[in-house]
Amino acid sequence: MQPLKIAITADNHLVTQSKTPERFQALADIYRQCGEEGVQLLIIAGDLFEQTMANYPEFEKVYQTSRPIDLKTVIIPGNHDHQLQGEALAGEGLVVYSEPTLRPLNDSRKILFLPYKDQQTMGEAIAPFAEELSSQRWILIGHGDWSAGQKIPDPYERGIYMPLTRPDLKSYQPEMVFLGHIHLAQQDGLVYYPGSPFPLHIGETGIRKFIILDTAKGEVEYRPVNTALIYFDESFLVIPGEDELSSLEKDIQERITGWQLPEGWADRVQVRVRISGSSSTGRTEIQSLVESSFAPYRFYQDQPPDLD
Repeated sequence: MQPLKIAITADNHLVTQSKTPERFQALADIYRQCGEEGVQLLIIAGDLFEQTMANYPEFEKVYQTSRPIDLKTVIIPGNHDHQLQGEALAGEGLVVYSEPTLRPLNDSRKILFLPYKDQQTMGEAIAPFAEELSSQRWILIGHGDWSAGQKIPDPYERGIYMPLTRPDLKSYQPEMVFLGHIHLAQQDGLVYYPGSPFPLHIGETGIRKFIILDTAKGEVEYRPVNTALIYFDESFLVIPGEDELSSLEKDIQERITGWQLPEGWADRVQVRVRISGSSSTGRTEIQSLVESSFAPYRFYQDQPPDLD
C-alpha cells in the first residue's frame, strides 16, 4: 500500500440539522479540506453523535454530499454513542468498528481501533493484541482519557473514561496515539487530541481544529475548522496606578492578537470578559475601555463585561 494522508476528528456531537446545524457544517468543512489536501482516510474517534440512535440519516446526507470521491471514513463509538453499530449507518466507504479492531495501515504500519467500553481501560483493551503488536509499528486510535494529559472541567465529560496511562505506552509501544473525548486540541508527546470541531459551550475556546497525519513523512499537523462560532473567555487583572488604563488596553490587544484569527472571522467571535483587581480610575472608564477594545466582537450571550 502507498503512504496515506489521514485526517482525524472526534467529538462532533451531532444531534439534528434543525438543532445543531453548525456541527454538521463543521463536519462538512472537514470533508471539504480532506478533498483539497488529498486525504484518503478520515477517522472519527468517537462521539460522532450526541447520543446513540440520533438522526443517522442526516449524517448520511452530509456524508454523501460532502465526502470527496474515494475518501473512506472509519468511525469508532465514544462514550456518548457507545451503542453505535456498523449496520446503523449506510454509505459507500463508510465503516464502523464497534469492537477492538486491528487493521493494516500500509506496508510498514498497523492501526488499532479501540471503541469506548465502559468500565475498561485502554491497557486492558490493548492486551489481547499484545503479541501481534510486539513486532509491529502501530498507531492507536481510541476514545478516552490520557491520564497524564491536560484536562479542564467539562460539563459534558465528568469523571474518568477508558484511561490510557504511561505504563500502557511503555508496555505496548505504539508509534502514535490519537484520542477522542477531550474537547481541547492538544499534544503530549506521542498522544494527540484533535478536540471538538465545533464549540459545545463557552469553555471550549479558540479556533477549532482537526488533524492531518502524513504517514510518508510521519508528520502531524493541526488544521483550523471553518466554524460559524468561536468562543473566547478572557480575564484581566487591573492594578491601581497612573498607567492602569494603558496597561489594561495593552493586555487586551495582546490577548486578541494571540487568538490568531484568520482575516474576516471577527464576526464569528463571542467573548466573555471578566475584570478583577482595583482601580484608581473608576469602573466607568474601565468598562468603556473594555467595550471599545472588544468592539469588533460580540460579547457572549450579549452580556456586558463583568466588573464585579
